Amino acid sequence: MNLHKPLNANASNRPRLLCASFNQDQECFAIGHEHGFQVFNTDPMERRVKRGFADGGIGIVQMLHRTNYLALVGGGRTPKYPQNKVIIWDDLKNMAALSLEFLSPVLQVLLSRTRIVVCLRSKIYVYIFSSPPVRLSVYETADNPTGICALQNDRLVFPGLTEGHIQIVDLSPQGQERNLVSIVRAHKGPVKCIAVSHDGSLIASASETGTIIRIHAAATTALLHEFRRGIDRAVIHSLSFSPSSNRLALISDKDTLHIFDTSPLSGSSNRRHILSKVPLLPSYFSGEWSFVSCRISDQRVGRGTLGWASDDCIVIIWPTEGILEKYAIQEKANAHRKLLGNSSSPGMNGSSGNGTIGSLGESGEQWELVRKSWQSFEDI
Repeated sequence: MNLHKPLNANASNRPRLLCASFNQDQECFAIGHEHGFQVFNTDPMERRVKRGFADGGIGIVQMLHRTNYLALVGGGRTPKYPQNKVIIWDDLKNMAALSLEFLSPVLQVLLSRTRIVVCLRSKIYVYIFSSPPVRLSVYETADNPTGICALQNDRLVFPGLTEGHIQIVDLSPQGQERNLVSIVRAHKGPVKCIAVSHDGSLIASASETGTIIRIHAAATTALLHEFRRGIDRAVIHSLSFSPSSNRLALISDKDTLHIFDTSPLSGSSNRRHILSKVPLLPSYFSGEWSFVSCRISDQRVGRGTLGWASDDCIVIIWPTEGILEKYAIQEKANAHRKLLGNSSSPGMNGSSGNGTIGSLGESGEQWELVRKSWQSFEDI
């Protein structure tokens, strides 16, 4: 495999995927395209399931762990199913097992072993995963044209009715009995991206401005971290927690991959401005910056979907280009020697992906992101 092959080489020959999503533990992912869907192992990338349909495409596909059940919504030039309909597909029987129909297009579907969550433009529907599905609750949201919502470990998160607010719902039987719904005032502007850690304890969110990412505790709604991606506006394409929940990955339209340390503030390796401890300065100086970042090829197009193969390996699926990339977090070979030699230095210049951000702590010199490989979905 030629790792130095340009990302846009033979781009016109690559298949255009309609969607890509990881399963709950990110060990597998599914893609939808104009003629069906496929399921792959994440690392190594290995196809496990290939289902073709002669009568249309799949625009949304969501896995239920490694079971034989998937949620499908039609998409593409000729949708396999109406786009206002959710099909629960039984791949063991190679047929539709359940269906749900709505009055408007379905924007996202999330699954757990006991729940089916359907996101419309201004509503979230929650059903008991049964035959037939039983509607459990309906939640109103602010205008949500991209279907922003996330579900992990019975923790459902989606935009609130007020711009910038996030609703957190406990979908466990105990939470449903007590009707536990928390509201977090996360941002001033509309929420544009959300992620939940694997254990459901951490909520990450970004607004339409895309400069600040905030981490809240799901149980208490307390603000734990305020990460700064950069100093100018950006569209955050994807947020994803690592398997241990100790790291958060981010990609945006600034063509940069950022990795943040979500450990407690006292043990965090994120970079901080040298003036961060000076009182009464603007919040810019007190924010945490990614402990490692790298430039992604500015020749890629579309929105990427983030996942993790391990705590040190990030996976990005580019549906428009039909490729998968892997990046490894590595400690620089000379990092220890360099730190010892610069122990009296007040800081360094770090890259935010869009210019110099000023003097930051030395931890940014310890790590690097290395593009390890890429693969194409060229035979679908």
